[in-house]
Amino acid sequence: MATTATLSRLGKYELVRPLGKGGMAAVYLARTGHGRFTREVALKVLEHDASHENTEMFLTEARVLGMLQHPNIASVIDVDIDDGTLYLAMEHVDGVDLRELLVACFERKELPSYEVALAIIAQAAAGLDHAHRRCDTKGRPLRIVHRDVSLTNIMVTHDGGVKVVDFGIARSTLSTAHTMPGTVRGKPSYMAPEQCTGDPVDHRTDVFALGIVLYELTTGMRCFEGESDFDRMLAVVRGTFQRPSAVQHDFPDDLEQVIMKALARDPADRYASCAAMVAALEQILRERGWAGGSSAIRRAMQVVFGGARDAAIKATIEMPIAVTAPTECVQLSEPIPHRRFARGSRVELSLDDDITAGRRSIKRIANVLSDDRTFQGSNS
Repeated sequence: MATTATLSRLGKYELVRPLGKGGMAAVYLARTGHGRFTREVALKVLEHDASHENTEMFLTEARVLGMLQHPNIASVIDVDIDDGTLYLAMEHVDGVDLRELLVACFERKELPSYEVALAIIAQAAAGLDHAHRRCDTKGRPLRIVHRDVSLTNIMVTHDGGVKVVDFGIARSTLSTAHTMPGTVRGKPSYMAPEQCTGDPVDHRTDVFALGIVLYELTTGMRCFEGESDFDRMLAVVRGTFQRPSAVQHDFPDDLEQVIMKALARDPADRYASCAAMVAALEQILRERGWAGGSSAIRRAMQVVFGGARDAAIKATIEMPIAVTAPTECVQLSEPIPHRRFARGSRVELSLDDDITAGRRSIKRIANVLSDDRTFQGSNS
């Protein structure tokens, strides 16, 4: 059995170059087909020494993705095993994740416009709503909850599309791997309160995480901060964060209301569905005369990545992307110094990624909260 480090081909797929690596799997750009009839895919390859639990999670991700067909979810193409190596072929997303987008914007001393941010989150919410509503072949709800919605798991394509990716720790009726008692899975800064405390989760857990992503995309600041996993989870459970208008004095009132509703500590006080959140975002776009949609996202991507994208292609490094000449350039926003994540470092941006990269679980905090569970934070 070959290791992922020595692989050059799996089944009908030729491995081109690595795209990323986590604790249980590596992801490669791969190619299939012959001559002019070739297709690029993202090939997720399970490590040969993966645990039984990680193998079950890998297979569950394949089953979940196989039930989803939506333009805002990266689709699965194939799942197979070659000489003992299990792999999952997925749609290759030609773009960047939201963390990469924010880092690129910070380097330009600006943030995505509110119009672009709302357009991105509306598309991501539409994809998640599709997942939440899916049923099996007998009409029984699959009860899919992503559980890992974050900056790094929402990708934006260069043609203005948005894709939710990585259902690796999603919970559904298809799940066969179960988290050990007393532990939870997810990124601490993007968990909902019920996720942190080990209580039951549902689709409103993903609504909460989308609220965090929208907060960070529009303010350039961490929503829930802390020096450790525990500190960040405690901030989530207590509801300790600054209102967007405290970060930016001119923050739109209607947008702040959407964020605060999505971030309600009690799931019953949040949007009842991602579709309801989409409706609220689209209402803001209409009332403010913002076009939104893929065209706004595409223009923003051309402004931020146009030149760098061409250079990356010529140098054949990292992300494989096709050259598209910019057609219209717009200022994303007025340059705003100091609008950045707390401590402003790329390390801070990736603090939570190690949690789910290796699919490791962390201890829930319900047993140490005691009377703290009634603490009234700044979003009360």
